[in-house]
Amino acid sequence: IDDGTGPRPVRDVLMGMLPTAIEAREGDRIMLIAHSMDSIVAYDALRALGRRLPDFVVAHLVTIGSPLGLFEVKRNVRRWPTCTDPTFRTPTVVSERWVNYADRGDVVAIDSHFGGEFGPNGRKFPILAEDNLVDNDYMGRDGGRNRHKSYGYLRTPEMSRYIAAFL
Repeated sequence: IDDGTGPRPVRDVLMGMLPTAIEAREGDRIMLIAHSMDSIVAYDALRALGRRLPDFVVAHLVTIGSPLGLFEVKRNVRRWPTCTDPTFRTPTVVSERWVNYADRGDVVAIDSHFGGEFGPNGRKFPILAEDNLVDNDYMGRDGGRNRHKSYGYLRTPEMSRYIAAFL
């Protein structure tokens, strides 16, 4: 991406934008919903935010159709310069819940069991990732089912109830 300062990797641009957007809402009760590859950026950004602003709070992290459980993804995350802690745990800024929604047929989220792979964060009341299998029944215009589509995740009854309860 060329943002006017010259070409930069997409990850670097997003790692600059996401924390800025989140920090602008400081003091608000925040639910961050991240789909697919964005869940990797959100995870990394929240870990970095916790190191820089340890008292910052994001009430809920919600990942949908996330590849974070995949071995290859975790191996690559460990190589990032922002990964100063090689263990995988809930970001410290997450204060209430981390809920992960996955459809068994979503090939991107095929390893959907975060609860056993991500340790608790270091808060007074530690937060662990919660796994929720859902039926993403999104149908494309061609009539084919797309179990990875964000719209399908957002409209599952489980996620709809979760968002409504937060609001």
